Amino acid sequence: MKKLIVFIFISVGLSGCALINIDPVDVVSSEKAFDNVTYYQQALNKVYFDLTVPLNNISSTDYATDDFTNVIEGYEQMNYFIYLWDYQARPQPSLWVQQYALIAATNVVIDNYDIVPVQNVNEKILKDEIYAQALALRAWFFFNLTTIYAPHYDGSNGNELAIPLKLKLDREYLPQSTLAEVFNQIEKDLNEAEEKLKNSSSEMSYFAFRTVAIKALRARIALYKGDLETARDYSSYFINIDLLNADDYWMLWGDQYGFKNTEVIFMTDNLSDTDQGPLLDYHNQYETNNVSLELNFYNSLDDSDVRKGTQYIDRSTKRPLKYLYLEDENNAEETRMLYYKHFRTAEQYLIYAEAALESNPDKALEALNTVRIARGIDPLNTLTLESILLERRKELFQEGNRFYDLKRLSKKLGIVVTRPNGNQLVPGDDRYTFDIPIEETNANPYIN
Repeated sequence: MKKLIVFIFISVGLSGCALINIDPVDVVSSEKAFDNVTYYQQALNKVYFDLTVPLNNISSTDYATDDFTNVIEGYEQMNYFIYLWDYQARPQPSLWVQQYALIAATNVVIDNYDIVPVQNVNEKILKDEIYAQALALRAWFFFNLTTIYAPHYDGSNGNELAIPLKLKLDREYLPQSTLAEVFNQIEKDLNEAEEKLKNSSSEMSYFAFRTVAIKALRARIALYKGDLETARDYSSYFINIDLLNADDYWMLWGDQYGFKNTEVIFMTDNLSDTDQGPLLDYHNQYETNNVSLELNFYNSLDDSDVRKGTQYIDRSTKRPLKYLYLEDENNAEETRMLYYKHFRTAEQYLIYAEAALESNPDKALEALNTVRIARGIDPLNTLTLESILLERRKELFQEGNRFYDLKRLSKKLGIVVTRPNGNQLVPGDDRYTFDIPIEETNANPYIN
């Protein structure tokens, strides 16, 4: 019996409920859609293309943290409602929909692996690479959803409910799987992906989610779970890679292909200078809403810190500028055509510093100071979990990591997030777990 799949040139459609009950908009027989490896690659390209849309970027979770202030009421669910931790406000935050749509697109590739014919060994290797990338990307999307919509998993609470594991592209509502089940599936996907990539001969690409990106993801997952030994082992792969110094830091954001720019592990395009740009651009949301960095956070950055420079934070408005590259001596014109850096080497240094803090404090201090020195500030003499978390906040702001950090560490460190109106997010607050959208709970009989 022939499989029906979403045609590779058509976006994966959503059902009337527009949530995880994915229903293909246009279908063709599998023989026509996947009759060679080239079409199979195009199906994977659909996933990467969808990642170029700013609204598919989970960086919007930054609004739920203590990094930002001054969000204007009523403009965009991706910042205003998340900023207030009001996850059932109208319209609802769309992170749930977006991540499941990406999962659906990877399932198209995964489900049809067996039917794609190959003509020679090289095509078999390429087919395996495509399949492996889809598996690894799906694991990443499941991880993103779990960190947002499920309780923090510390390895001991695996029986708590998490998210539905949508493993097939079919029209079917599913119950929530447990945390243990979700993380076991993530591990299974990553293991199979690495196995399929063993014979890969492709050159390194920042735009492909292959072995290096998998290592970075594994380090992030392990740190989030509190599996410090595994986090240390995977992040150690990266801590001998040179970071850009303060003079060359602009290349990270303004020179995607510069020969010195070795800090990127995986990135995707930002289509912000297309016709959709004015509506979707991530940075433009900051401008429109007069969003700025929280003042105490801004003041924690040393004046000598390149991350405080006018290229990265507007000194008058305190708006972050990572995704708006201004005209200067390095760039002939202002542009928003920058790439989203989903995994970077500097993050891996900081993962290593936290993971090795107790087992090898000297090496942990060295890793963290490597980042500080590269950014133009003095090294520390001693290291604490608080100083590591602060350095992560400085290095990774506007990249979607702070909410995870607060969720996993606020109780241990006693961090309270306070809004200008007096509302607070206290350590261990239930609002560190986003509400599953009401459209999903209303339509899905398996979720209360």
